[in-house]
Amino acid sequence: MISVAMTTYNGEKYICEQIESILNQSMKVDEIIVCDDGSSDSTIELLKKYPVKVVQNDVNLGYRLNFKKAMELCSGDYIFLCDQDDIWLPNKVEEMMRMMKTHSNMHVLSSSFIYIDDKNQQIQMKVDKSRSNNNLYCRPVEKDSLYRVNFLDYLAMNYFQGCSLLLDKWIKNLVLEHYSTDIEHDYLINSIAASYNSMYFYNKPLFQYRLHEKNSIGAQYDTQTKEEHLQRANTLKIRTQNAHNALDVLNIIRLANSDYYQENQEEFSHMSAFFNQHIQALENKKFFKLLCQNISPYYSLIKTKKARVMDLLYVLKEKVIR
Repeated sequence: MISVAMTTYNGEKYICEQIESILNQSMKVDEIIVCDDGSSDSTIELLKKYPVKVVQNDVNLGYRLNFKKAMELCSGDYIFLCDQDDIWLPNKVEEMMRMMKTHSNMHVLSSSFIYIDDKNQQIQMKVDKSRSNNNLYCRPVEKDSLYRVNFLDYLAMNYFQGCSLLLDKWIKNLVLEHYSTDIEHDYLINSIAASYNSMYFYNKPLFQYRLHEKNSIGAQYDTQTKEEHLQRANTLKIRTQNAHNALDVLNIIRLANSDYYQENQEEFSHMSAFFNQHIQALENKKFFKLLCQNISPYYSLIKTKKARVMDLLYVLKEKVIR
């Protein structure tokens, strides 16, 4: 049985295209569960035209808890996560189910996608040869190939959006048992699955990912100038975010995959100590402390060379301002 877990909030503009793209799949789904988080537009009325189960929240839960609720309500053996404003290509379900069923150790699968704008026109991305998945994933993956994602890749950030995911019932139940709102729902799913060596990326676009100014999660419609990007990056919150993410992930894995955590407990302990020291060095503007941290292999797990240089420049700038 195949389920779709969708969340909505004031999605009237694009919801019909998304629902119809799911209903017109080459392999049919068995149920579409929609959790609406308090829409004040015509989203609910539009959904009534389709064979979907709509659950309206009594209070606004926010997207992290709303996706949790949608997953809880799914009864399928396999669950696709779905946003309200994308468009699935006709073979998305069939291709991803084929991959899932032919790989017994696969519990989560992500596909690539095509960016589109609010008029359904493709947005071309300048390709970075050292990356994949529209430059979101920090490793190159050959086109149309399947790649198992390493757990350590997930320490700093999430690379695969929830709307790209297919998961099986086993991982769904495990995630729900250890659900945390400390990180995004897709980051939680992917990192737990990766700790079990069961998170895969299929580098083939199987849906259209819509970018517009009202995106609430995932990739954002970028209207910032280069100067605004730099200004935003040079804040303590941004400079420490990856280290905080890594600490959250390690804590989640300690509970959700205790065997894996115990096997790597010593290294994870060293990692946690480094990430905490890194946060303190940034908070206290310790230039030489940061400089010395570059000899640690754990620094490269959470930041690129460019980002490590930016850390040093951030501290120097803050010292000058003070």
